[in-house]
Order: sequence, then structure tokens, then C-alpha cells
Amino acid sequence: MDIMKLSLMGIITVIFCIFLKSYKSEWALFLSIAAGILMAVYLTGFLTDMTRLISQWDRYLGGMDAYIRILWKAIGITYLCEFAAGISRDAGNSLIASQIELGGKIAVLMLGMPVLGALLETISGYYTG
Repeated sequence: MDIMKLSLMGIITVIFCIFLKSYKSEWALFLSIAAGILMAVYLTGFLTDMTRLISQWDRYLGGMDAYIRILWKAIGITYLCEFAAGISRDAGNSLIASQIELGGKIAVLMLGMPVLGALLETISGYYTG
């Protein structure tokens, strides 16, 4: 199972980081960042499979491709911000991590505004017509 490999890699990295912290704490930080990047690259393989699957659903979704693109962008923003905030927290800078998370929330909110506008337009069309 792929999730077993990912979990095992995370556990081994944590164990090495615990040992490294007592000798060279900066090396433990670099190791955790490198492992995080490797794990993110490993997970992109799953995203490409999922993208291919959703593109096959296009015939069933009709004109919803713009909404699916917005959904993918929102997912990408949330994962990227979570990853960057985690690295910032590991480096001991929780203020920057909080700002990254806030920026991600605002970006997702702004990304969803066209969907909300289309929904309001559809609702108002039912009441005026």
C-alpha cells in the first residue's frame, strides 16, 4: 500500500529528527523539510491519477468544468498553505504560519466568489421571472 510507505517514511524521518536534535538541531530541521518535500512529490502521483479520473467524468458533468477547475485550485491552495505553515511552525515561527494560513483562507474565499455570484444570479432569476 502506498499510504503505508508514506507513513513509514514519516515515522522514520521523525525518529531521525529526534536523534539529530540532540546533536545538530539545524540538521533536524533540514531533514524534516527535505522529507516533507519528498512526501509532497510522492503524493503528486496520486493527484495526477485523480485528475485523469475526473477528466473522464467530464461527459457526465457537462458544463461544470469551470467549477471543477475552481475546486482543484482550492485544493491546491489549501495543501500548499498547510505545507508552508507546517514548515514555518517546525522552524519555530508560528506567527508566519498563522499568516500563511490566513492568506490561504482569503485566497480560497476569493476563488469561490464567482461560484457564489453564479448561485445568487440563478436564485434571483427564479424570483424575477
